[in-house]
Amino acid sequence: MKTLGVSTQVRLVVNDSTSKGYKMSYTFLDVKADSVGDNFRDKMMAMVAERTAKSVIGTTINFETDEYGSITKITNLSQIKKQAKALFKASMKDIASMPIMQAMKKAIGFDIMKIGNQANTDEVVEGYLEELKLLFACHGSQYAVGEHHEHEDATKDSYANDTYINASLEKNGNYTISCEVVSVIPKETVKEVMGGLMGAITEGLKGKKTEDGKDHDGDIKDLDDAFKKEIEKAVDQDAQTSEYLSVTCFEDGWPSSVLKQNKSVIAGRGKLKQKLIEACRFAQREK
Repeated sequence: MKTLGVSTQVRLVVNDSTSKGYKMSYTFLDVKADSVGDNFRDKMMAMVAERTAKSVIGTTINFETDEYGSITKITNLSQIKKQAKALFKASMKDIASMPIMQAMKKAIGFDIMKIGNQANTDEVVEGYLEELKLLFACHGSQYAVGEHHEHEDATKDSYANDTYINASLEKNGNYTISCEVVSVIPKETVKEVMGGLMGAITEGLKGKKTEDGKDHDGDIKDLDDAFKKEIEKAVDQDAQTSEYLSVTCFEDGWPSSVLKQNKSVIAGRGKLKQKLIEACRFAQREK
């Protein structure tokens, strides 16, 4: 079930080109958020996401690539970071001043400014750059046409995984490169992680009293036992995570569409997060 979507319109311009590479700009033109959820939480998430994201409208990222299209430098990165910090702070103030936010602060002490002050704006900038980097993720690499599969066994530092790469060429010259990495997480590891989360919750109850003055020790044991039983019942198979990237380019190498998906399946239930980028209009200046 879809919970939240954010769509962004951008303009990519080639400002200069030489035999050694390109100088380009990437400008945010519009941002919209939507939620199919009818509850207050989903609508609130959509509103906050849109208001925060709209603060980047008008921002331009200047960057350079080599002759193959691989990004080599973000030329105004320090300026973008300063701008992001100022815009994010202004956006948080705008959201915090809304009547509904003021009411929530008064009723339950929810202060969105405190959350905003804890945010890492460098991560916000990385969010700006992610879609841009995805557009050129496969440039500068070589791929043989066809399907290819590689398997890696589990080690002490990584889970067992399979990598699937597919490169295809269309009659009109357009081509698509897709890559998927599927990792398998043993169910015993999943149980350990979930058990650790429950342990952190029950640890917070230790030494505290109930409303009638009793210790929580009995409650802790009951909760722990019940949770372990539920984990044993629910986690009966290995978990899977999948990272998928598909890039389609025009015959001259310029990106036409990009699809990135991150999927996880634990105890038979899955979660999917995806980014889809499509070229809406392509224009070329006559020299």
